[in-house]
Amino acid sequence: MVVLAGSAVVVTQASADQKKTPDLKKWYVLVNRNSGKVLDDRGSAKNDGAAMVQWTRHGGANQQWRFVDSGGGYYRLQNRSSGKVLDDLGWSKTAGSAIVQWKDLNATNQQFKLAKSSDGYVRLVNRFSGMTVGVKSASKANGRDIVQNRDRSAANQQWKLVAAGSVAGGTGNPGNSGSTPTPSASTPASQAPSSTPSSPPASPAATNGTSTKSFMGSDKVLIGGLMSDASANAAPFDMRYAYVHSQPAPSSEYYTASRCKDAWSSWWGCWNGSTTAPGTYVTWRDSVVAEAKYKGSPRPQKMLWTWYSLRDLGDAAGEGDGPGEVKAINRTDLLTRYLNDYRFFLQKIGKSHDAIDLEPDFWGFARSLGNLHQVPAQVKASNPTDCGSQENSASGLAQCLISMAHKYAPNASVGLHLSCFDWETDVQKCVKDYADLGAKNADFLVSDVTDRDAGWYALPEHGSRNTFWTDQKAAASLKFWKTMAESVGKPVVLWQIPVGNMAQNNTPDHYKDDKVDWFFGHMDQVADAHIAGLFFGAGWSEQTTPETDGGNLIRKTIAYDNAGRTALK
Repeated sequence: MVVLAGSAVVVTQASADQKKTPDLKKWYVLVNRNSGKVLDDRGSAKNDGAAMVQWTRHGGANQQWRFVDSGGGYYRLQNRSSGKVLDDLGWSKTAGSAIVQWKDLNATNQQFKLAKSSDGYVRLVNRFSGMTVGVKSASKANGRDIVQNRDRSAANQQWKLVAAGSVAGGTGNPGNSGSTPTPSASTPASQAPSSTPSSPPASPAATNGTSTKSFMGSDKVLIGGLMSDASANAAPFDMRYAYVHSQPAPSSEYYTASRCKDAWSSWWGCWNGSTTAPGTYVTWRDSVVAEAKYKGSPRPQKMLWTWYSLRDLGDAAGEGDGPGEVKAINRTDLLTRYLNDYRFFLQKIGKSHDAIDLEPDFWGFARSLGNLHQVPAQVKASNPTDCGSQENSASGLAQCLISMAHKYAPNASVGLHLSCFDWETDVQKCVKDYADLGAKNADFLVSDVTDRDAGWYALPEHGSRNTFWTDQKAAASLKFWKTMAESVGKPVVLWQIPVGNMAQNNTPDHYKDDKVDWFFGHMDQVADAHIAGLFFGAGWSEQTTPETDGGNLIRKTIAYDNAGRTALK
């Protein structure tokens, strides 16, 4: 789930060796062919030896690189945030060894040639080791390490250079949030400033038992999304969302350590780097949104966390998406690690007034197997303390996750994700299945609209699909959401709504879509469907973001606020 900035770079063939020549005056984002994520200086680190990872693109300077000519067709890759360059750590010639950043010595272990692959992708081949830069284990997860390995021309070793701006802008972070900027030791714990924000009033967040007429402390439809700090402060947004998406920690040491270790960087709890305590990713983000401002005045926001870790547990089970997840929940060893990780995540939320979106897609995979009470899961043995009374099934797992959230994060609202891929043909099956999952015990439901801009889907190379909305399509979707809300007595939050707009030109990062305009133009219908929040953000590579939509989402949010907002129903 990554967004590309700018349009693909036109490069020239420099020699029969099929090298490519980058523009030395441009900053680039490097997009991995296998994962769609980008090369990232983890935590906007400034120190020598800091790990390089892949991450969903967010526009930060720590994801921007320029090429510095070393001669002979080789280049150093300099990070815009840190000013340091990619480096083969320790002059290693070992397959799987780390690629880090280091001060620029113009040494051969810091020099790379661009070997051509198909479709505009290149491979970065180190001059000293002869090895190629790639994502460890061909992972698609945020935070996975960048390493070197023998050149197999594998997809995880291929990168696309996408223009991000001019070198004339200099180094330094232009104000974007970064994937996991490292907070200082003085970063406060999550707490709302005492000043009163602009409308809507900062009433206390709703506790458990959220009704359709109050959600997260507001009686109005909330607006938020996945965006940079600069965008979040440019309009009266209410909430922001972020993913927690990695394999669980392998041992309890991860939870009790005073500081993370470099080797733990792929685990979400250490995404902020080895200078921080495990779990800082959550407490830091909570503190950032609590300190949000609008027009120079404090206007606290809240976090929606998308807990998306069963996907990674499926990888641990050896089968990945779908089948691997269902297999993993029936293994006590894996499910124990997963639930321990979830407990630690909830403990980091603590008493913050956050929202939690539980496991997009997974419930749909489980539903495909039939009766959710009969899909096996080793719930009791994996967490006898918190869930010993729950059923050993997918249904019991859902109840376990909901009850744990209420226990360890008592001020948070927890929602089950609606993964009803068959809703257009059998909505009553979805109603029954979510009753079986115990959705009535959650605080809200979450549903996505579509993960990519309609203009992207419309292209022949992406299937020539028509996902633009008409009033008829919108009415059908709203009817489904209303049915689900009324079936469990809980509001629905729409998540990952495409940000594209009809003024875009259908190039990467600038695709057309009509959903932002439609939702803001039909807020009464939104409220009538018991929708409590609209959260905008891209769900895949090359999509439009709040930073690249020409300001459309920001303008619409300001106008919505100026008009007094729309009451929940």
